Amino acid sequence: MDLIETVYFGWNPLAHAEGCTTPVWDDAEVLHSEGIRPGITGDEHHTCPNGICTHADAFGRVHLRLLCRTCHTVHTLSGESLTQAISHTSATGWGQPPRQIGELWLWPGRPVIAGGEPHQYLVTRQPYSVTTETLYGIITRYRDADGTPRWLAGAVPDEDGAHQISTLRWRHSSHGLAELEDAAAWITDAETVRTVAVAV
Repeated sequence: MDLIETVYFGWNPLAHAEGCTTPVWDDAEVLHSEGIRPGITGDEHHTCPNGICTHADAFGRVHLRLLCRTCHTVHTLSGESLTQAISHTSATGWGQPPRQIGELWLWPGRPVIAGGEPHQYLVTRQPYSVTTETLYGIITRYRDADGTPRWLAGAVPDEDGAHQISTLRWRHSSHGLAELEDAAAWITDAETVRTVAVAV
């Protein structure tokens, strides 16, 4: 299963031409074809010493093509022996709108089981997008020693933060909380709680 930070931050947008007034990609199109490896002649064949490798004289190719009709930019992405998967935002988390709890916006990760609720959320203070610049917190669900579901929250991303949740480091981290709403409230108050604690 992909980490929630990879789902949101592991992808780079494809660029439009500078000044494009409507940076929207047209329908994506895919082309499947078969390629022949160059340099294969006579009785020579391309083989691979690994028995489970699919390398052979011929191979499957896939091309994905995107077009912007405003700036006329075309991206063609191609690869060898790739798989194609069709999914839905309910299964990936990514692509769903964020959920608002109080002053925060929670961006869902992948559910543990099909049709289930996400077990992780990235948190921002605005509803427009989640980026490394707008990221403010993370909420993740786990089970304690008794098997009781709990929520763990981290706030304020910090490369040198004392707390690691997923692969990210955070300045503040909560204890196990009973409800998702409790975790969101904890993130909202994280800076205030830290300031008061230091002042005392």
